[in-house]
Amino acid sequence: MKTSEIIKSSLNEIKHHKVRSFLSFFSIMIGVISIIYTLTLTYSMSYRISKAVEVNGPGRINIETKRRWDDDYDNKSKSYLNLYDAYAIRKSFPELYMVSPYSNKWVRFYDVQSKFKEYVGVTGITPEWKKRGWIYKLKGRFINDYDIENKSKVCVVIKEGGWLKKPKWMKFYRWKDKFQEYVKHNELLGKDIYIGNQTFKVVGVLEEPPQEQNPKSFIGVGSWEPNILMPISSMQSFLKGYSMNEKEDAIDGINIDTGQKETIEKYKRVITELIKSRKGNADFINMRDYIEVLKDQMADKKRDMTTVMIIGIIAIFAGGIGIMNVSLAAIYSRVKEIGIRRALGASKSDIMKQFVFEAVLLGFLGGIFGSVLGVAAIEYLKSKGDTNMIMFKWWMVLAAIIAAMLTGFIASVYPAKVAADLDPVESLKYE
Repeated sequence: MKTSEIIKSSLNEIKHHKVRSFLSFFSIMIGVISIIYTLTLTYSMSYRISKAVEVNGPGRINIETKRRWDDDYDNKSKSYLNLYDAYAIRKSFPELYMVSPYSNKWVRFYDVQSKFKEYVGVTGITPEWKKRGWIYKLKGRFINDYDIENKSKVCVVIKEGGWLKKPKWMKFYRWKDKFQEYVKHNELLGKDIYIGNQTFKVVGVLEEPPQEQNPKSFIGVGSWEPNILMPISSMQSFLKGYSMNEKEDAIDGINIDTGQKETIEKYKRVITELIKSRKGNADFINMRDYIEVLKDQMADKKRDMTTVMIIGIIAIFAGGIGIMNVSLAAIYSRVKEIGIRRALGASKSDIMKQFVFEAVLLGFLGGIFGSVLGVAAIEYLKSKGDTNMIMFKWWMVLAAIIAAMLTGFIASVYPAKVAADLDPVESLKYE
């Protein structure tokens, strides 16, 4: 039996039994929608994890002084981290890729010319800050060792990237960052500005990529997002403002990158011992590695993804059962037709091909309709600001259609074998 005849016969069978055919591929269609959504979510998660690790470093460790809200906070402890602790870690372990101390303050910003004033977040850093989390386009220059050593009154302003295409929910989001609006409409490079009650020169502007392309917006890890960066030595010497630290020489924490995730546990132990030897104890610090934080952030998304995947598998499985039932029903309504075909010379393989192709065609149609609805749903979610959906790739549609066709094929093997094994003589007598 020619392939063209099998295709024509299969299409006629589907056409003459519209309701039965629709019910067969409807479950397949639902399964395909779930598969496309799950593939998009899975790809998004995988891509974001790899990008987050790439940007933040595979061996990233964060050391912070415990806060009042921590469960094991000791309000009698007088120990705290300072800049010299970071220098001691760098000196003791020169092989570390990054040792980056930081300190945060909330201060008043003022521009004399435009009369603009606003409270902004400022972070004091060293040049090692640049080694990880670098997603920026730099105008001017960055903070260097000379600035740290000489307590230079210079700063670098961070300019947010905005959106390539604003999601629809942004229309209902009325709040605007006044400082970022000011940065976008003023050329600050080389300008003298007032931070707190001190004058600082803007030596650089860091421009972030758009939100859709910004790895830092993919996964939040609870980190401070400053508006302005300055030498940490200058901040401690000149800047007054709101801070979590009571001591003037205290820092908020130290970001470390060992360079390899396999060495994280080793350096957590030896750095703890170093701090203990310097301070007498290490109970006043929290130490977490980035992979641990990342796992916490992704836990909810994994649960959502698993739920959707289970729904998709159940729907595809139900569709396969539906196709199997339809195929078996079709066999017993076409026994005489099968007998006539066998009498005219059709082989067992021809009969099997007929029923297998019909089932695969149902799976294909379910895959096509499901893909159309799935892509439409993804585009809708994308327009609503779901950043996971921007990771959609067209190969996912092909994968979902192949899965639907494979389901049709697997579900049809048994019914097709039953049809092929029918006795031709008995089939011709069947009424």
